Amino acid sequence: MLTLTFNKLIKPLGTTFLALALFASCQSNKTDGASKQMVHRESGQDTIVYRDTTLQEFSPYFTEHEGKIDTSYVKVTYPVFQDSNMNKLVQENILFDGEPDIATYMGNFLEGYGNFVEENDINVPLAWFKVTEVSVGTYTPEIMLLKNFTYDFSGGAHGNSFELWNVYDLKNYRKLPLNTFISENKMKEFTKIAEKFFREDEGLTDTTDLEKDYFFEDGIFTLAANYGITKDSIVFHYNPYEIKPYAAGTTTLQIPYEAVMDCMTQTGKNYINEIKKYFTSIQ
Repeated sequence: MLTLTFNKLIKPLGTTFLALALFASCQSNKTDGASKQMVHRESGQDTIVYRDTTLQEFSPYFTEHEGKIDTSYVKVTYPVFQDSNMNKLVQENILFDGEPDIATYMGNFLEGYGNFVEENDINVPLAWFKVTEVSVGTYTPEIMLLKNFTYDFSGGAHGNSFELWNVYDLKNYRKLPLNTFISENKMKEFTKIAEKFFREDEGLTDTTDLEKDYFFEDGIFTLAANYGITKDSIVFHYNPYEIKPYAAGTTTLQIPYEAVMDCMTQTGKNYINEIKKYFTSIQ
């Protein structure tokens, strides 16, 4: 539950509404979804049991805009597994700024909003908000892709969003860097193949200058930091502003395994074989 101090409200409120607003702001909402089975997008088969949990906190400060009262909030949704080690991996995908727990992660955002109000002593025209959703992407008993999608608005012309992808080995509960799959001495060759697929997806020729319409440094194609795996492809995800203007949105690049097998490590090939075997077994 939030600890509230009401030495200042952004806008004077009527007695009736104030009572309702104080009640709403005091709520620390936690919604645990019933245990359910994740449905694989690729196969349509049930593969893993988890429980969706949603936490939501509200700010004690209120705003009025065009006759409407609003308050800032932060909301976090994430899967909860029976395996505590898997739950630690989920938290790693939320607490990547060193927060000790999710409550602190949420509190830091609301505290930032409160400090902004107090320090500037202004009537903030719009409420802030932050929404984080962690979801399971590709899953097998050997390997799992976790995705963190976060969108926040803290003033300005528009909000900001990003996705964070991480691939994990579930036997050792460790994150797998890209060089687990692609040999370091083959990375340049792999990048050239990836650029070929990128140009095809974007409708570009082999000689189209990438510096004009993209944010690649010196016009040289580079891989996104976010990579993931599916049953048949290595996938790269570029966030807004990473290679294109905000209005252009995100870019996702899929590279079939068959096109880059010569660039893979033996470990990577072993993982891919396990993934293919798993998806074949559940079809």
